[in-house]
Amino acid sequence: MLRDALDRTLLLMRDEISQHVTDDVLLAALTETSVALVADEKNLTSHSAQSAYVTAAMLLARSGHRVYLTAPNVALLGNQPPLASGKILDQLDKAGQNLLPGVSFSVDNAPPAVDLAILFGDTPWTGQAIRAVRLNATSWQAQIMPVESGKIWSAKNWPIGGMGAAALGAAEAFKIAMRRAGFAARDWSYFAELVAPTTGGYIDLAPRGMSEISSLDQIDFISGGAITNCALYALLRLPDLSGAARIIEHDIATVSNLNRGMLFLLTDLKEPKAEILSQYAQRNFPIVPVVSRYEPAAHHKIGPLSNTVLVGVDDIPTRWEVQRTWPNWLGIGATTHFSAMASFHTPDLPCAGCLHHVDDLERGQIPTVAFVSFWAGLWLATLYLRHLSGHKSLKLDQQIYFSPLRPETIWTSPVQRRSDCPVGCGTKPLAFDKAASVARISAAKSGIIELAS
Repeated sequence: MLRDALDRTLLLMRDEISQHVTDDVLLAALTETSVALVADEKNLTSHSAQSAYVTAAMLLARSGHRVYLTAPNVALLGNQPPLASGKILDQLDKAGQNLLPGVSFSVDNAPPAVDLAILFGDTPWTGQAIRAVRLNATSWQAQIMPVESGKIWSAKNWPIGGMGAAALGAAEAFKIAMRRAGFAARDWSYFAELVAPTTGGYIDLAPRGMSEISSLDQIDFISGGAITNCALYALLRLPDLSGAARIIEHDIATVSNLNRGMLFLLTDLKEPKAEILSQYAQRNFPIVPVVSRYEPAAHHKIGPLSNTVLVGVDDIPTRWEVQRTWPNWLGIGATTHFSAMASFHTPDLPCAGCLHHVDDLERGQIPTVAFVSFWAGLWLATLYLRHLSGHKSLKLDQQIYFSPLRPETIWTSPVQRRSDCPVGCGTKPLAFDKAASVARISAAKSGIIELAS
């Protein structure tokens, strides 16, 4: 069953590893990679640091690695779904029994040596590791650095930079797993460059000093799959979160969703994804499940989309269909093999059809891995937060392309408007009914929305 849970990741590994290597060899490369997450109390007493620690643990475990939690059992300071409230190691240990078949966390039981030690802030390390790195973060910046360069964890309550740092650490562990199978690399010189250790650096997910806004208004999520799942995972950690959301998704959770769906657990299998995610609603952030595929035939029961729509579907015509409703702000997250992508579209900018004007007719399993899907969701959530802040330079970053294995470069650019846009970009957008949106938010908060499935 673990092989089924990691099938997308095994498929991705075969981008660079010969088909002559069996799945058992690749699975062993993942599961035999050992990682210690090491933090002391002073580096684990902020919501940012705890968000980083929990996210790193979840990403590593969902890739099948052996994860050793070496940290004090401090009280959780904020929301950390799918964990319940309580103490951090207790809740991680409990969740770890419910992530992937046969995978769990080891608490304060690190072996004499591990493949990778991930140290938080300036936490001291006396154990042995083939490689060690340090993570740190500011509100919007993720940092990875050599073990010699430690300083106390910087960020306080705002978790975005910390979650990015966690994903940087998870990529380093995956590269170790890939190197275990490097004897069968298709192109050794390219492979060696792709999976070489990252020596250090930082990623600005948003301009430094940008406003920290947790009032999200109403959001429609098209899909409850990996990318929107990860975007919601990130947004649910914002302090003082308010707003409302709908999850429009017809499918149920399966075992192959567990390694990328950060809010899915083993006990959720065969349940509707929308209903699973709705269980993470907060007092000031209701989540309404809509168990339906988003398509023209279902519009009458779904009703008008919200002013803000976040899309995580692979199907490009579905993105076009959403764009034709002309929401005030449309965000799209996607992955392609080892890379994550995100874009946003407003009525005055080139649309989703301009960015992806040809349908990708290939169907079937999409090769990916936990931290790549997570980056797509995190970028998607962050683009929306940047929109809410009103930052003026955002149009220059309308699309983002990022390869986490080589995080030294982030590619951003505007989107080119196309005369052959399949959506008809440039036509007069439909008027957005602000009153209807306000009424829908009020109804959601009152728990009175009822939608057919």
